Amino acid sequence: MLPISFKEANFTFTKPESMTDEQCSDLCVFKGHTDDSTPIIISKWQPSKEDIEAINRGEGIYLVIVGEGMPPVELFTDYPFVPQ
Repeated sequence: MLPISFKEANFTFTKPESMTDEQCSDLCVFKGHTDDSTPIIISKWQPSKEDIEAINRGEGIYLVIVGEGMPPVELFTDYPFVPQ
């Protein structure tokens, strides 16, 4: 899957200098808060043809967190922003 920019993005996480472009890339995100002031970060990903084929075969999606903790996460296809 490839990270893609989107109109609501307002921040870019840059890759660590110690990593190559093949290992990591910059990530455009929206940084904000929910209605109850909980901080959120939203990124958008485009599955490749091969990703879609793997998902259709039931192979699932892996989420990798770099670090020692596991923050609360969600994966979904619904538009996460409230229409204005």
